[in-house]
Amino acid sequence: MRVSAALPTGVAALFLDSARRHRELEDTLVKHLLEGRFEEVILPVVDYLDPYEAMLTNTASSWVARDELYRFVDRDGEVLALRADFTPMLARLLAPRLGSLELPLRLFYRGDVLRYQEERAGRQRETYQLGAEVLGLPGEAGERAALQQFLELLAVGERRRVFVVMGFAGALDRLLLRATNGNDPTDLVAAVMRRERRVARGHQAALLQVVENGIPDDASELGDLAAERLERLMNTCSELNTAFPEIEMRVDLAEFADQALAPELQLGGGLRAYYDGLVFRAFAGAAAEPLGGGGRYDGLFQRLGAEVTASGFSLSLDRLLGHGSDIQETRP
Repeated sequence: MRVSAALPTGVAALFLDSARRHRELEDTLVKHLLEGRFEEVILPVVDYLDPYEAMLTNTASSWVARDELYRFVDRDGEVLALRADFTPMLARLLAPRLGSLELPLRLFYRGDVLRYQEERAGRQRETYQLGAEVLGLPGEAGERAALQQFLELLAVGERRRVFVVMGFAGALDRLLLRATNGNDPTDLVAAVMRRERRVARGHQAALLQVVENGIPDDASELGDLAAERLERLMNTCSELNTAFPEIEMRVDLAEFADQALAPELQLGGGLRAYYDGLVFRAFAGAAAEPLGGGGRYDGLFQRLGAEVTASGFSLSLDRLLGHGSDIQETRP
């Protein structure tokens, strides 16, 4: 009987040089995190589904879409799910223990995550992630600490042209509320994120400017609080571009239009957006291959009954190593 070497769609095995390069990169990044006083946590690959039900929607604007989870029933009749992300699992395990822990906490993790995604060239269902979380730093300090560490790991681990886009949750709420006038925002939000000038042109000039340039010409169009936050973020971006000349950074509010804070704009059955502060994503090469991202997510802990500031990120080691376009290769 001939045994096939084929693997399920979207998963991979690494051999020889690929495995060696994977471990070398992982060891380098972990060493950098340890030097930054981050401590490792090891989390299970399977968990009960029930604790995460309140975070799930039918869209990807929250933590993860319901249809992306691999779910199954064990022999005791419990509904379980394979790990689709580290942060929600870490949050649910830490939330009841925070009172006995000394803050701030700097934690990191590594391992596989699995999400069901439709077949498409280069799309992965299993990815190996390395990520970190900063808990308990006040104000925007935790955001800055997480972003700084994210950029440091990118600078160490990535050799292609890299760019990072930044924004913040709720930045476009005022513009989107004016444009939708109480109607379902889903189509408009999607159009803004796809940079559809024709759709934006049918509303107000500031929204078109965001689609074309990432920010409006007049920040006051966003409202006073958002305008002040944008100014601080622009200053941060300028500082970090100087500190990390090998990484191109820019502010792009259109990229995060789905991270709305206004209840009228929240997608997916009215659940709050995953992030509630700074949001950032990294891409590599001319094809803008996603490498990872993160941001601030205090609301996740609040939904779990804990009050703590929380920011974090994850990076795909597969993408950093360039395995994303060849994920079904199994031959040594």
